[in-house]
Amino acid sequence: MACLSRAMRGEMEWSFIVHGCDYHHTKSGNIRRGHMAGFALCTWHHRGHPAMFWSHDRTRQVYGPGLMDGSKLFRDAYGTDDELIVLQTRHVTLPRAA
Repeated sequence: MACLSRAMRGEMEWSFIVHGCDYHHTKSGNIRRGHMAGFALCTWHHRGHPAMFWSHDRTRQVYGPGLMDGSKLFRDAYGTDDELIVLQTRHVTLPRAA
């Protein structure tokens, strides 16, 4: 969802959006909110794994900050957990062309 958010704002090429993703479980009071309260993130945005054959600096330049750069910086860049859940819900429930 961070990749999608970044591409939607014109900060990243659409072709760079990662499609195979980790699932980020959100927390409240350091307790998981449940499996329905989470969103997809690529391995860079979730665990700080750089793109194949790229350095951390190059990956950060193209993909922006990840959670490993700090949750405040991540949320400032992409929105709150709840905003990313809403973005994901809208994206996966869009009608598809036949």
